[in-house]
Amino acid sequence: MSVTVSGYARRVPTALLAAVPALLALLLVVAAAAPARAHARLVGSDPAAGSVVSRSPESVTLSFDGPVKQQFTTIAVSGADGVSYSDGAPSALNNDVEQKVKALPSGEILVTWRTVAADGAPLQGRYTFTNKDPAAPTVSPAPSSRPDAAGGTPSAGPATQSPRAGGADDTDTADDADGPWSVLWPVGGVALVAVLILLGVVLVRSVRRP
Repeated sequence: MSVTVSGYARRVPTALLAAVPALLALLLVVAAAAPARAHARLVGSDPAAGSVVSRSPESVTLSFDGPVKQQFTTIAVSGADGVSYSDGAPSALNNDVEQKVKALPSGEILVTWRTVAADGAPLQGRYTFTNKDPAAPTVSPAPSSRPDAAGGTPSAGPATQSPRAGGADDTDTADDADGPWSVLWPVGGVALVAVLILLGVVLVRSVRRP
């Protein structure tokens, strides 16, 4: 039995038409959630990860691709002796966080940092660079592990990765499970599938109805 377009439209139940706006609203909510799940990430540093400097820097700067909370940010800059050479608290400007440092020793310098992204996600990482300033003092290696950003000695820190092309050894620990979107995505997905199934059942019944 053939059904004309106009005849088919008249047979669509009112419930089906009412479900269309709800489906569109759900699609908009799920689509808007996608960019909100992205946490800020470390994208660069000065001095860069893995670099060799010929002059001791007066500060270390970390660059993120989004804002972070300065009050929850710590940056420890330590030498081979395990001593922290950080001078005061870090300061933030836009997406950059600067940590002043005292006169650094020669050799490998470890930068260990922790912060919190604007969306509340915790971030942390570490990287090294080498100081070859001829005027820098030489220090003896520390007999124990170097302190982390919180001032303690870590028993098991995150594995250090190879430096990125942008000069940042990004070992962020932000998890996509953080934040309210971790609940919205699965719930929204299930609801979307349920609505689609309901629409399909209503369409099939409306077509088969004599």
